[in-house]
Amino acid sequence: MAITLKQLAELSGVSIRTVSRVLKNQAHVQEEKRERILALAKKHHYVANMAARNLRLNRSRFVGILCSNAPYEIFRQKLQDLETRLETKGYYPIMACCDGSAEQIEKIFSDWSGLVDFVVVSLFDVPLPSKQLPELFERFSMTPIYVDQEEDFPGHHLTINRATGIRDAISVLIRNGKKRILRCGSLQSRETGLQQAFSETPAEKRPELLRMEEEATFKNGCLLGKKIMKTGADAVFFDTDKMALGFLNYAAQNKIPIPEKLSVIGFDDDISGQIIYPSLSTVAHPTEELNEAILTIINARPEKPVKKEFSTRFIQRESC
Repeated sequence: MAITLKQLAELSGVSIRTVSRVLKNQAHVQEEKRERILALAKKHHYVANMAARNLRLNRSRFVGILCSNAPYEIFRQKLQDLETRLETKGYYPIMACCDGSAEQIEKIFSDWSGLVDFVVVSLFDVPLPSKQLPELFERFSMTPIYVDQEEDFPGHHLTINRATGIRDAISVLIRNGKKRILRCGSLQSRETGLQQAFSETPAEKRPELLRMEEEATFKNGCLLGKKIMKTGADAVFFDTDKMALGFLNYAAQNKIPIPEKLSVIGFDDDISGQIIYPSLSTVAHPTEELNEAILTIINARPEKPVKKEFSTRFIQRESC
């Protein structure tokens, strides 16, 4: 852990005022003392403590959000909801897009030093520096709140169980008598819920499970429309709302009645799925519950790490 200004002064054998002058690059300090102080500060990873000044400036309620520049509507929805909730409770979110490199995170933390106590780590499709990240949090005296991150770092962890909503969605299709269910996409995180729904159904009542492993994009949803119809499926689960919306676009162009011809379910609960016709049945992320849990951690400042899982939920609309 980084040392304090007082400890740095004791190691240097000078007054706190002298150390402060050196770190602020002010004049009237002997060169030998200056070099000794700077060398010790570098060796012990000294980080300037701005807490007192920030209290005077009313900056004690800043919260860092470390995110990636992911081009997904649901990801932006989650961040916007978190920002709104933080601001409503009197906090000030500071957001930084990150490529996951230790060097960039260190620079961000250095800029936030003395300003931020909690950092929400909400990175998507970005690898984290496994060794350096816990060290950086310790050095800069910041508390991490990991949101839906696979690595088991020290700190608070809030995760999303994608299987629950998918299981419920597929179970509805089965109860509605669907005989040929197509799963369209290639995301591994979607498989568990699908398998749970089938395993919970008696063998004699299980429908046929068809698969089409393609990248879950809007474009593919459109291009695969003809191929999907040829499978004879009476229901299709798409790995993302984007892919489902692409297929609904194809269905509209080709006058395919939804859900009369086949039921359609997506995943993510994108805003666009709510306003089209027919509105898209989908599996929704637990955005509100998860972000409220983040606020609870920040308010309560628990000594022991919080580890909590949140379930996705099935929302049935006109396409199913």
